[in-house]
Amino acid sequence: MDSSSKFLNENDLETLKRNFKFYESRTVHESSLSPCVHSILAARLSDEEKAYEFYLRTARLDLDDYNNDTDDGLHITSMAGTWMSIVEGFAGMKVRNNVLQFNPFVPSQWNSFTFSMGFRGTQLKVKIDASKISIINFSSQEIEVMVFGQRYTVKEGEQHISYNELLV
Repeated sequence: MDSSSKFLNENDLETLKRNFKFYESRTVHESSLSPCVHSILAARLSDEEKAYEFYLRTARLDLDDYNNDTDDGLHITSMAGTWMSIVEGFAGMKVRNNVLQFNPFVPSQWNSFTFSMGFRGTQLKVKIDASKISIINFSSQEIEVMVFGQRYTVKEGEQHISYNELLV
């Protein structure tokens, strides 16, 4: 995952689009890790429908027994990939220059989503809906975040960042 994350952060969108188009049509997704990486990349490329399609494949891999192998055990990596699809994909979370960044969207099938995470000694709860991101910082330590390129300081407690005006 480290190399794919590095690839996602360091390449321009046109390069990512070309590579996604080329490889996605040739990939059979037999690996339990493949759909989550494709979900994250599709989300970064603003292909929300495809991001959600690959998310479902990741989330339901064992439930629907896509690979006909659940009698051998569950795919724990795919379970982690489900979380990654939501956090790195739908929430658009990445770390750049030691700053936590979000470029979120909510899948049309959902109203909102929430996740918890630790970052640089802080414990955060993040809720995203169609118009805002709410971040609860459970630590007394302030944290800098960026939402759609705008920088915010999140202190202890809850902060709501409305991003509709950022998208105009």
